[in-house]
Amino acid sequence: MRIFIAALFTIQASLAHAQTSEQPPQTTPETTTTEKPAETYKLQQVQILGNKEDKSYLESTESITVIQAESYDKGVKADSLKSINGLPNVQVNKNDNTFSLRGINNIGVTGYQKDNLASILVDDVFQTDLAISAGAFDFWDLDHVEIYRGAQSTTQGINSLAGNILLFHRKATDATEGAAKVGLGSYGYKEVGAAANYKFSENLFGRTSVNVERYDGFIENVTTGNDRWGRQDKNYISQDLVYKLNAFDEIRWNIKVLNTEAGGTYSQSNDPFDYKVYEDVDNRALTNNQQTSLRYTKKINENSSNETILAYSQSDQDATADADGTSAATAGTRYEDHTDSYLSVENLYKYQSEKVKNVLGLHYHDYIIKDDYNFNVLAPGPIPVRQKTEKYQNTYAIFDSMLYKFNETHAMNLGLRYEYMKNKYDSYIVYGSTRTASGNEEGGILLPKIGYILTEGISSYGISYTQGYRTGGVSVNRWTSTVAEYDPEATHNFELSYKRVEDQLKVAANVFYTHWVDQQVLVQYAANNPYNSAIVNAASSEVYGAELETTWSINAHNALTVGVGYNHTRFLDFKGPLNQNYDDNEFPFASPWTGSLNYTFKPTDSWNWDNTLRYLSSSYTDAANTKSVPEQWYLDTSLAYLMAQWNLNSEFYIRNVLDQKYVTYDASNAFYGTKVYQVNSPREFGVRVTYFW
Repeated sequence: MRIFIAALFTIQASLAHAQTSEQPPQTTPETTTTEKPAETYKLQQVQILGNKEDKSYLESTESITVIQAESYDKGVKADSLKSINGLPNVQVNKNDNTFSLRGINNIGVTGYQKDNLASILVDDVFQTDLAISAGAFDFWDLDHVEIYRGAQSTTQGINSLAGNILLFHRKATDATEGAAKVGLGSYGYKEVGAAANYKFSENLFGRTSVNVERYDGFIENVTTGNDRWGRQDKNYISQDLVYKLNAFDEIRWNIKVLNTEAGGTYSQSNDPFDYKVYEDVDNRALTNNQQTSLRYTKKINENSSNETILAYSQSDQDATADADGTSAATAGTRYEDHTDSYLSVENLYKYQSEKVKNVLGLHYHDYIIKDDYNFNVLAPGPIPVRQKTEKYQNTYAIFDSMLYKFNETHAMNLGLRYEYMKNKYDSYIVYGSTRTASGNEEGGILLPKIGYILTEGISSYGISYTQGYRTGGVSVNRWTSTVAEYDPEATHNFELSYKRVEDQLKVAANVFYTHWVDQQVLVQYAANNPYNSAIVNAASSEVYGAELETTWSINAHNALTVGVGYNHTRFLDFKGPLNQNYDDNEFPFASPWTGSLNYTFKPTDSWNWDNTLRYLSSSYTDAANTKSVPEQWYLDTSLAYLMAQWNLNSEFYIRNVLDQKYVTYDASNAFYGTKVYQVNSPREFGVRVTYFW
């Protein structure tokens, strides 16, 4: 690993040396347009939409990765979180439904609380865990992706202690254009899709996109004879409408309908890479989601504007699985039903002048989660268990964030948010006897941030402090039927940043330190009894590290992007009720080193060869640091040929070229005597043909 990291830093140094040896480009700090048509190899302008103050890239102290559609709307990039795996301090865990930013797992460091530590937003809509399972993380008709590492709580509020991932799909315009694709791949993979932009009138534009994928998977259930046990079938429809009220004001309405049917993601063989399971009941999870957003943008005067954003998402999931994980009908079938809904309203009043960029925001959201589990446990005979939980959350917030420019060189970013939360929790469990419990928790918190930015031409240097948090809540011990409130947890985040944007070179580096207090952790009060557990504020910890990322457009034929991330996570004080001592242990799913290298070779205007190498160092999978995942290397490659005269682009790709095989999580159950290994995807081949107009 040291060789890999040293190579990346050597490349960074050589890029900087090569660039300084050239004549400085005659452009403004963030201008990347060109005067000469031959200079098409210059980088695109770096634009970010995720910060609500409308700060430019150089004015931002945050660690931000911006991925353009040209890099990710490709057949080789799977429409799932695994496509961002290995970016600096970005790690995708288990079965690709969870991720870690700077070593912090988005669903929780020690347990799943459904108040996520990092969030995903797609076209203004907060994505619940069920929405992600339904297929909301979709790259077809993509505009770009923004990844924010570090606390974004002052402007984003709840669910952003570790950062945010934002997806932006293409917006309806007055153009008449479109694309259609068809693709085939290994393990029964098939894809068809279409996107079309059209103009209803001078003021009303529409854009429709459809993406359908079918995937048999690579795991077979020997007992039932199901060779599609690991299937992943997705249907995705999006409709975007833009109504221009005048040259400045507009209303944008987006609606999406998503559906995914998925099988299992683990292997049970003594050799995990036989890709077989032995269960008498097939895994099946059918997840549906409907979501919509409505944004009204109005220019008030030369300096002021207002944006009102209404968003709603509703999901449901029906799942069945083998309750005992064996080929015998010992415990029968496990049934699960999950629903959620999320409604948010946000108003942003923006003021901009030569010296000031300011946003004053009001936010409200209503979040409802309902879970119903129905299964048998063996103790030793089948005992019926029914568990139902309902969680209701209302959040109100007011925030302000201002960038003040003293002059062309010096600027400050000041922000403050007050957020007030109300949580209600109900639980019903039948296990031998019937137990019910409920509780309420409410409270408010102030979230400040302060930053200083020094800009020198095409470079900026920043230093910042921001406070992150996750809301408190109500924890119900399902075994004892006791209810206890737990407080919000908070992080104090200190960051140094450097950014440089030239015509052919973009460099970004961040160094950070996070101190975590009142950390919420899941503790278990009895061995081998997960029901006798609760969430408490029982830990403190620290995280520190750095990210370094460079994009270099070498010339018209060659482009290179390299990135490396390092994080060190450590519990400072965490002791469990069963005499566990986790002090100095690392967080689960926190690879200390992550790295990625992308090289694109374009010998002519028609041919394009794209290669991506990703690396994750070994990480633990439990707080006790007794289980771990090995270091992982992945190489993906694709070759595309553009037939411009026919408006066709064909692509051949290979994922996991070296066919590397890893057990990414061991969930084997000693009590039932079953083996459960989460494994990565083996090597896959595929072709895609896209017609555009």
